[in-house]
Amino acid sequence: MRWSIRNQILVPLIAIQAAAVASIAIATATLAARRSEAQIVDRLNGVIDALGNAGFPYTPVVLARMRGLSGAQFAACRTDGTVSATSLDRLDILPPELRSLPATVHVDALRGNPETVLDGRRYLVAALRTPGDPEGSSLLVLYPVESWRQAQAEAAMPPLMLGAGSLGLMVLATGLVAHRITDRIRKLQDRVTRIESGDFDDLPPTSRTDEIADLSRSINRLCGTLREMRWTIRETERSHLLAQLAAGLAHQLRNALTGARMSVQLYARRNPSASGDPSLSMALRQLAMTEDQVKGLLSLGRVERREPEPSDLATILADVAELVNPACQHARVELVHPAANGPMPVTVDVAGVRAALLNLALNAIEAAGPGGTVRLVAEAIADEIVAEVVDTGPGPPPELADSLCEAFVTSKPEGVGLGLALAHRVAVDHGGRLSWNREEGETRFRLALPRVRESSREAE
Repeated sequence: MRWSIRNQILVPLIAIQAAAVASIAIATATLAARRSEAQIVDRLNGVIDALGNAGFPYTPVVLARMRGLSGAQFAACRTDGTVSATSLDRLDILPPELRSLPATVHVDALRGNPETVLDGRRYLVAALRTPGDPEGSSLLVLYPVESWRQAQAEAAMPPLMLGAGSLGLMVLATGLVAHRITDRIRKLQDRVTRIESGDFDDLPPTSRTDEIADLSRSINRLCGTLREMRWTIRETERSHLLAQLAAGLAHQLRNALTGARMSVQLYARRNPSASGDPSLSMALRQLAMTEDQVKGLLSLGRVERREPEPSDLATILADVAELVNPACQHARVELVHPAANGPMPVTVDVAGVRAALLNLALNAIEAAGPGGTVRLVAEAIADEIVAEVVDTGPGPPPELADSLCEAFVTSKPEGVGLGLALAHRVAVDHGGRLSWNREEGETRFRLALPRVRESSREAE
């Protein structure tokens, strides 16, 4: 049978609290009742002693006064059982069960004394010796059972009421604590259920520092790990698909480009007069640019893996500027390529890095549009060599900002989303990074690669 944590908390605690409070309340009530009885007995003995020592005879008037002071009824009896004086309305002779009561000097207690019924009312009876009486009579003390029980109840009721109130408050507090704990556990259970269904969002942070808060933080760490694993799996699947697509496309394009380049070169050899035609040289440069892009696709598809070699990023960027210059002229985009401040040593797959920068530059030309500007800048920053491609275009849409470098993500209606994925893969493969931002109305793409120290190059 399922027993909830709330009941596992509530039932034992309430049982222990109830037992403890009930024991204390009953013990306190019992002591209060006994104390009340002792006060009644002391009051009776005080009245009896005060009037007895005064030498007053036990007359109806004296006994009535004693009744008013003590709350008990009194009867002065002779040895033959007749009543010489009483505070009761009618009592001439004692009932047989009261004639043989042992007489004492004082009333020791009310509890345990014999009971009798007189005029329809029940009394507790005690017999006292009256040595000063000439007739040798005894004095019966008759205390109403109803008054005795009422006094005990009045004495015992406050402790019992206080105990009941305390128990109620303790049960309420325990219930609230149990409800709060079970509610937090239920939220964790709901969160785990959502994790099972694929929802890996974090739980809201809490300021508590208990075990449930530790469990909540552990669940959040689990969610973070699962998010990373899901992203890794998605990226792996996407990269695999991208590799297959890039490899197939690159093989087809490389064959066609090789044939086109050989045809143009063959035409230039057969027609020496046409070798100086600028259109042929531009065609060859465009074919070279396209071949570099194809090499980048082959590298992305893992078909061709080239070993890194020492090079100069400024030289690679200058090659890219030369390759995209005809495209800038055709698109009426101003190309700015300032000279680098010294060598920019890197050890890279030159064709792969050139293809990555070429894709960034072509994207920048398309984004800048007629009348726009594209800048290609190489600079050394700390331990990195950075190639920066800047354009004055409007920048990528905000909804694509976080996934811009993922494969097949593009804002172009006719694009396939491989250019930035290629550049990102090249950066990662070289231990670098690709980043972008908008600054002063310009879009800046930065390809950062590890810098090669001069001592390292000399050792090579």
